[in-house]
Amino acid sequence: MRLSILLVGMLLAFPYLYPLSRSFFRGNASPMRPDWDEMNGLARAQSTTAKQPVDRVAQSPSHVPQPALPRPDLIVTSSAVSPTQFQEDSRLVLRAPGPQEESFELLIGAGGRLSVHPDKPVLVAPRGRNVQFWDLERASLIKTRRIDRSDEHTLFTNARYSSNGQYIAFGSPYGPMKVLRLADDALVPVSTDRSINGDRIAFHPNGQRLVAVGERTPEGRNIPNAHWVDLQSGESRPLVPDEVKIVDAVVSDDGQFIALAETQAISIYDTASLDQQMRSPLAEGPTCVVASQDGNWIVGLTDGTVRTWSSETGQFAPEADLDTGLERVVAIDRFDDSNRYCVVAGEGQILIWDRDTRSTRFVGHHESAHCIRAIPGERGVVTVGIDNAARLWPMPRPRTNSEPTAESQLAWSLVAVSADGSKMAAVGQYVHVWNVSDGKCLTAFEPKTRRIEDVCLSPDGSLIALVGQELKTEVWSVTQGRPVANYFDPDGENRWPRTIDRRSNCVRFSGDGRQLMVAEQDALRIYDVHSRQRVTELAKVVPKAGNVLVSMIQAMDTDNQSGRIALAQTGRIVVWDPDDERALKTVETQGSLDAEHPGVFFSNDGKRIIVGHLYRVAVYDIESGRVLDELRSHWVHGRMDEDWLVSNREGQLSWWSPATEYVPAYERTRRGAALEPLMRVRGELKDIALMKDGTLVLIDQHDKPLVCGK
Repeated sequence: MRLSILLVGMLLAFPYLYPLSRSFFRGNASPMRPDWDEMNGLARAQSTTAKQPVDRVAQSPSHVPQPALPRPDLIVTSSAVSPTQFQEDSRLVLRAPGPQEESFELLIGAGGRLSVHPDKPVLVAPRGRNVQFWDLERASLIKTRRIDRSDEHTLFTNARYSSNGQYIAFGSPYGPMKVLRLADDALVPVSTDRSINGDRIAFHPNGQRLVAVGERTPEGRNIPNAHWVDLQSGESRPLVPDEVKIVDAVVSDDGQFIALAETQAISIYDTASLDQQMRSPLAEGPTCVVASQDGNWIVGLTDGTVRTWSSETGQFAPEADLDTGLERVVAIDRFDDSNRYCVVAGEGQILIWDRDTRSTRFVGHHESAHCIRAIPGERGVVTVGIDNAARLWPMPRPRTNSEPTAESQLAWSLVAVSADGSKMAAVGQYVHVWNVSDGKCLTAFEPKTRRIEDVCLSPDGSLIALVGQELKTEVWSVTQGRPVANYFDPDGENRWPRTIDRRSNCVRFSGDGRQLMVAEQDALRIYDVHSRQRVTELAKVVPKAGNVLVSMIQAMDTDNQSGRIALAQTGRIVVWDPDDERALKTVETQGSLDAEHPGVFFSNDGKRIIVGHLYRVAVYDIESGRVLDELRSHWVHGRMDEDWLVSNREGQLSWWSPATEYVPAYERTRRGAALEPLMRVRGELKDIALMKDGTLVLIDQHDKPLVCGK
């Protein structure tokens, strides 16, 4: 009996303790972060590129100027987490400095479907049996009180201010809903034939009536229905039959109509008679609906679009649509009486949409966000997700004439650093190379090959090699900003299955920078950089080796001491001697490489190889082929001395010190992983490069290169 009581208590407390504990420990990660100071100032630099094609054996082309390409002012530093003292308001402040400054204030404890006062910067957030009032200007807790002092069991997840700010309606997934009158701090009786749970609530402009979506039958069966509630008379009336499932509801600005978003239709009701005026089926399912100032309705759809539905025609207006490019529109809210809207789409992308100018601004990302609210005065937005409670976002700063017109042009997905640490490069639609010492942008150009899959800088940073679609390899001069050579295997694309992820470590310069190694599916081809001639092709030595077949090359690495090359293939690692053109060793691996973050690295002594499998990192002894150590739920990105940089899906970077001698599998589980937390990045880690002095260059979900100090 005691054990049962304990388990039930833990189950009930988990939804409230998990966001608090997770946010708290995220905030405490700041002491483990390096100091960022000297890496933030970068200056503009002019550069040119060549327009004409380059033959693989021809001399270098002439220097042809090209129009200025978009170039960044800064490489922003990694977002630091600076926890304030953990006071009763449980507030954390997170900042990400840089030209595209994205900051939010995290309110631990504010969650659910919250609401903002129509005239004051006050936020109301339900927390189980209680309700919290927050000051949005100070991001501090004003007070906490019990919603219904006579009810100790109902847990509330939804709160909504009335249009005049006199009432707050609270919804619960288990019902019934409650309405609090702020003037006397008393609950208003709401009589219904069945207990309305109020999953979605929309007030009439007079603040005395509301439409509540969602109810609970006496049998406990949830029906997403809709009720019209009059707070003065205390009466309510169902708007639709039980078989009609309602997704969202809203009342027009003039209070004359109600729009109900059904699973596959939009219906309009008159607030005076509560009769249905119009109903139109939709091809795509609506997810949310908001009233617009012109009397129409703004509808978010499951296909990721936001469209304007006209009450006059009963159809979507052909103009002024927003296509988020994501899978689903989650929530929408409107800024005061303007024609601007804040939108949450996909997996938490936060957008500001201006219908008048038809422009869209990206604010930030809140993973698994399910609610968004606009702050009065268009000062920002509030989002709520299943983790990290509520986030307060300031409005994006207005665009200046010096900024590029298309921010997407400055989105990067790959980074690289030179061996001497003097240069770093970021690759997207355009390629940028910076001088690390003073932060100057040395060159910016648009590569001829699309869909770049891998990038590598020469050891001194004077050349940059790019591998793109059709297995084309381009080499550009960083100092002169022009192409110097390209290498193309005409049969390479035909031999490479299109179903294989080609984004891998497939191009490397030799230690002296004189040779370029390109892994082209069934062969590792080595070229002389200056003469552009092919030196050797390791696939040709298959008859000599007798038992080694090079195929499906997924990643590669070179041993700095011996010059040996490790080629990762499906189910094995082949170690080659490029001088003797023979295979030295074949290590059978336990599984293929991970498609998202393929990685193969030699240890410092060249006796071990670390491999990034499917969300698992394994250390192999080259001589015996045995697994020495293993780390699950992580990817590997590089080494620093005898430690390895690894990350997990939550963006946590750590140093891992694996065993150098064989450890049995049962002992690995018992002793645990030797991990030292380093820092947490913002969401998904796309690419990372590690300098010898410990400096990190990475790209996270914001598509911006982040330079992190030692």
